[in-house]
Amino acid sequence: MRKFLIYLAVIVGVALVAYTYMGGFAEVKVSQAMSSPAVIAGKYYEGSTDSEELGQIYQEVGKAVEQKQLTGDFAGIYYNNPNQESKTVKAFIGVAVQDSSVALPTGFTVRAVPAGRPVLKGELDANITIAPKRIYGALFEYAEENKLALQEFYVERFPEGKPAVIEVALAKK
Repeated sequence: MRKFLIYLAVIVGVALVAYTYMGGFAEVKVSQAMSSPAVIAGKYYEGSTDSEELGQIYQEVGKAVEQKQLTGDFAGIYYNNPNQESKTVKAFIGVAVQDSSVALPTGFTVRAVPAGRPVLKGELDANITIAPKRIYGALFEYAEENKLALQEFYVERFPEGKPAVIEVALAKK
């Protein structure tokens, strides 16, 4: 029994160190701001959050970056909140590129998000596996505390070496 407790303590310790290293305890910065412009090259998906097709799109985007067909940061536009009643997502998943005239891999298109719209902005310096859930939680909590209405329009960006950023459009009052 004593060995089990020692092993358990070591595993918990390693897990806490890893979670800390990945940014799990970093503070989410939430602010009201104006939207940043974004040009995203990627693919649209509408369907189940558990679908193989969705996983394939993420892999295709990763492969396009890996093979240098696209240069930029992982990004996405989400047109609904898949955490609500259904497990259905409507998303455009891709890479935030500098120029919309860039040559695209087969099947990819470009969507632009204009600047200057009121948004709630969340930033977190954490790993991409941790950042979205933590940022969304902070954004929804902030909106509820400040009685802000949100639109079903979310823009995610995960720049290399910089904090992850999620912007959610504020609904007009």
